[in-house]
Amino acid sequence: MIDRETFFVLGKTIDKTKKYSNRPMAIAAYSSKFRKNERVDTMFIEGTETYYGLTLPEGTYTLLIYADINQDQIFQQSEIVGKKELILNTNKFPERIVKHKNIELTNNFLITWAETIPLPKKVKIKQSLYYPTGTIRSLTDPIFDERISIMGMYDPASFMKAVPTMFYATQEDVSHKIPVVFVHGIGGSPRQFNPIIKHIDKDRYKLWFFYYPSGGDLDQLSDLFYTLFLSGDVISLGKMPLVVVAHSMGGLVVRKSFNKYEGNTNENKVELFVSIASPFGGHPAAESGEKYGLIVLPSWKDLNPNNQFIKELYKKQLPKFVNHQLFYAYKNPSILKVKSNNDGVVPLSSQLHSEAQMQSQNQFGFNSSHNDILENKNMIDLLLKNMAGVQSKFPKSHMKILENGGFNVKLDDKYSPHTKYLINYAGRYIMLLVNGMIEPISPQQKQFIQVLQGKKTPTNDVEKEFIQFMKEYSKVIETVLNDK
Repeated sequence: MIDRETFFVLGKTIDKTKKYSNRPMAIAAYSSKFRKNERVDTMFIEGTETYYGLTLPEGTYTLLIYADINQDQIFQQSEIVGKKELILNTNKFPERIVKHKNIELTNNFLITWAETIPLPKKVKIKQSLYYPTGTIRSLTDPIFDERISIMGMYDPASFMKAVPTMFYATQEDVSHKIPVVFVHGIGGSPRQFNPIIKHIDKDRYKLWFFYYPSGGDLDQLSDLFYTLFLSGDVISLGKMPLVVVAHSMGGLVVRKSFNKYEGNTNENKVELFVSIASPFGGHPAAESGEKYGLIVLPSWKDLNPNNQFIKELYKKQLPKFVNHQLFYAYKNPSILKVKSNNDGVVPLSSQLHSEAQMQSQNQFGFNSSHNDILENKNMIDLLLKNMAGVQSKFPKSHMKILENGGFNVKLDDKYSPHTKYLINYAGRYIMLLVNGMIEPISPQQKQFIQVLQGKKTPTNDVEKEFIQFMKEYSKVIETVLNDK
């Protein structure tokens, strides 16, 4: 349960031998606090070198990683391939975010007290080459249904069982597109952004989502947003800029995460932050709700204008590289009065909080209700116009080549999935680089091209397999170069 009483544990499976790269896996946390060797939380993934996330109360845990080695859809006690001990308390982890708990995988071994765990039949695990397993989803996926998003308000623990990770994307990663992160508000889901998404240029942008239990502690959720999207530890963008579009309470989660910036060179930089109808001054109803409500959500407490979260929201200035565009909604079409008007949910005075106004470059109002603003054509047009000002680290000429795709050839299994994907997605682009017809734009590209040109020794499978591809499909490559 993501609230003030639980910890979010984030780590990665490390498989140096690549023995389990195509196997279903389970990460289980065991505790003996209340019952000996009780399984407290479990996450199912496929393959290795991907991130896992567990939500756990304070205590001492043994984390076990199972691999379905015999592929019988059951994780046996003898199929354990990784183990890690973990102690969770607020002295060690005051923010309740536990990072970098990587687990190195070994030969399988037996633990007699461990449970035998069946692979849930309803779980359809989709493996990604670059993202955590199961994170590539269509917005029609049932996990984005209202019943699940509302569950995130009142029962975060059940939400996290249905929604195993807070990062989602609509397609496999491609390096040349600008990432746009959408952050919903309380009770919301990524599906609410559909009216915007259908107008976005998919050749230029890739879509990411922060899907979180919105009843949870906002401090903890902002820490998670920083860890996943801004720290550079989980997703490293290099010089590629990031766009963040947040609705309602999501704008507060994102704004607080900016206070976590440390000035490290590996941190991802948000160049454009668009907040839409966000209560930057808190919500007056939250104060009375906290006093008299029968059920008081942690996030609702944080929205109390007199609580610490709102008071500390602006303790740091926005980084200079962040362009904050503040979009507000008003429902009353008559002359605006900040104190009396609202969008049907959030008072205008909260949306136009003085600190938020001072730190944003521009403020734009739209005659819409709190949720209908996401369908407002004028708002969408202005949002897309602002996004167009963010430039990819790839020159336009390179972008055009990459948009046209790579080589449509059928490769056998001597090529790894990563190499197959790279050849299909960017093979033409890479061949133009190798032949000096376009210039590399980064040290990483330059290193890769020098290996393919024979100037440096290959050090990994992708480099070796790409050299093999160049030999095996030389005539196909030559045709492409001549067409260029």
